[in-house]
Amino acid sequence: MNSNNRQLEKRAKKLGANWTLNHVGMTVANRNATLSHYQNLGVGVSVGPQPLLPHEDGEGSLMFYRTLTGDPVTNTYRTGGVHNFTDGESQIGDCQLECYPMRPGPGIFLSEYLAQKGSGINHICFNSTTVEADTELLVSKGCNLMFNATVNGKTVENYLDTRLHGDLMISLRPPASDWEKAWKMNNLSHPLVNDWRFRGVGIAVSNLAETIEYYQSLGFPTNAKRQIDQHLGRFHQHIKAGPVTFEFCEPHGNNSLCAESLESRGEGVFELIFEVSDLKA
Repeated sequence: MNSNNRQLEKRAKKLGANWTLNHVGMTVANRNATLSHYQNLGVGVSVGPQPLLPHEDGEGSLMFYRTLTGDPVTNTYRTGGVHNFTDGESQIGDCQLECYPMRPGPGIFLSEYLAQKGSGINHICFNSTTVEADTELLVSKGCNLMFNATVNGKTVENYLDTRLHGDLMISLRPPASDWEKAWKMNNLSHPLVNDWRFRGVGIAVSNLAETIEYYQSLGFPTNAKRQIDQHLGRFHQHIKAGPVTFEFCEPHGNNSLCAESLESRGEGVFELIFEVSDLKA
């Protein structure tokens, strides 16, 4: 084993240990309607799009899959100003839910996702202090880059194809800069934002054992045992991706939310998990 492979294996044993949550990503057909839905429920507060990225002189590069199975295209350009986002953000407790509007159909893989499955959560984005090494590790494990935005050769954000079990992509960014931290703190101080603490996602899968084995092979730790929840009608077991719990659920019987989601949308995220101070309220 050469030195590079040894370093990758060392990273694999600690994958996610230095990650912090950036956002939970949802592709939607109607951004404003989605934001209004969560705000009308009294759950989330619309805090607008992400702020503009500061200008950095140099060369930018953007690679993305045209389809969910590949056909990559890469554009390079001279950076000449700020980059703006067209998404909308719903602040649900300490969780930033990114609502990214797309049109169903050809053009980019997220549009194809929307056409096939409808609106839904398809990625979770983390900030990593070792984003380049973590990306290299996951690519070496067979997780192709589906989206990769760089400036001067450094990652701004990427999407890694971890959809094999659970149909969920992992997105990585470098550590948040001061401007982003200030924006997030401002969102949390909004008087209508509740005090919920985001803990993880429930992900419907058809084969729980194979899913856990896959994520362990990528380097995500778990000491959890497979359990059964008769009331919710599912088997479940989790792994930790940084601070976020991925609770994988396989239906037990046909009469459950997990079974219904699996039948109607296939594998994927079907619930957000929060810790609240007063469950009855």
